[in-house]
Amino acid sequence: MPMYSVTARDAEGKTISQVKDAPSVGELVAELRKAGLTVIGVKSEGGGGVTGPVNAPTEAQAKPKSQGGMFQKGIKVSEMAAFCRQMATMLKAGLSLMDSLETIADETENPVFKTALQDVVRDIEAGSKLSAALGKHPHIFQQLMVSMVEAGEVSGSLDTILEQLGLFFKRRDKLLKQIKAATSYPKFVGGFFVLIVTGIFAFLIPQFELVFTKFGADLPVLTKTLIFFSKMITKFWWIVIPVIVGAVLAFIYWRKTPQGAESWDRIVMRTPLFGPLMLKSGVSRFTMTLSTLIKNGITLDQSLEIVSRTLGNIVLEQAVMDARQKLIQGYSLHQAMAESRLFPGLMIKMIKVGEDSGSLPDMLADVTEYYEDEVQSSVQGLTSMIEPALIVGLGGVVLVVILGIYLPIFGLSKNAAKAAAKH
Repeated sequence: MPMYSVTARDAEGKTISQVKDAPSVGELVAELRKAGLTVIGVKSEGGGGVTGPVNAPTEAQAKPKSQGGMFQKGIKVSEMAAFCRQMATMLKAGLSLMDSLETIADETENPVFKTALQDVVRDIEAGSKLSAALGKHPHIFQQLMVSMVEAGEVSGSLDTILEQLGLFFKRRDKLLKQIKAATSYPKFVGGFFVLIVTGIFAFLIPQFELVFTKFGADLPVLTKTLIFFSKMITKFWWIVIPVIVGAVLAFIYWRKTPQGAESWDRIVMRTPLFGPLMLKSGVSRFTMTLSTLIKNGITLDQSLEIVSRTLGNIVLEQAVMDARQKLIQGYSLHQAMAESRLFPGLMIKMIKVGEDSGSLPDMLADVTEYYEDEVQSSVQGLTSMIEPALIVGLGGVVLVVILGIYLPIFGLSKNAAKAAAKH
């Protein structure tokens, strides 16, 4: 029977290192968890490093077939949730793994997803495990999913694991939609705002400029400024548009560089309105993912590494990876998370309670529910604040334009009145 070197922590926070034999890493982790221990790391005594559901399969890493973000472009989180639920239902109903995959692949309309599933079917026919076949598409089936599927294969509970993944992605999709809702309305109103302002400068102000020129009006600075911007739009649009497009493309390119992505994430985290929302969203993702991984036999250090890749924010990712290093050095999880001074105190306290009571996954699930509600409340509050702010901004621009137009008219009226008085 294989021998494993185990690093774990008991309810009192004491680090325990021992060598144990077990049929597999998954069964070993399950046994240690039943004993009330939090498993930090497992290494094979045979020199093979960390094995089992702790690491992604080496075969999966050998032949990556796709590139992209968390999911490749065109694959939605909701599609992944549906895939996991369908697989779980079919396996529980007694269908074979091959039949389940072939059925879903045939019914899938997304061409990118269909191609990936067909590749998975061929790999399994050639003798690969499901986890290894999924791992060859790392930007469609993320590391979290591959590791959990491997844990399900080891423990013989693949259908249960897939069902849990379906629920996980469903909640993840709900969270992403809440974030999208917070920004979609401001984007719409902001776009409408830009159209109105552009129309005013492109069509309205030039007409008044002709009137002012015809009557020789003495123009104030405000009116001259408005006319200047109007001419920039109407006469030099062939310069203005390329400059704006170039600036947008340059920003997008900068945003995709490592330095740009980190700088932008730090800026977002520090903004008064969106910063707290991004933090709550990140905490919800963190606790949701970590709870799911630990429940299914993934060791704590590997879980933190996987979780960091799902947060979508480099600042949070670095904080989690720093916490992982401190965990390996002997810190408890709540101590390691507190060192970053980034995560909320409530989350730290509840993690401590979970560690002390030996119920860390359940406590993390409670934290997830709390911060999901917080995200929803923040989205509603943000939307209610942005709407009047945009209306006030639009009203301010209209007021400036009206003043710029009517100040010369008032001047012409005064001149006309003086001329009439002289006669």
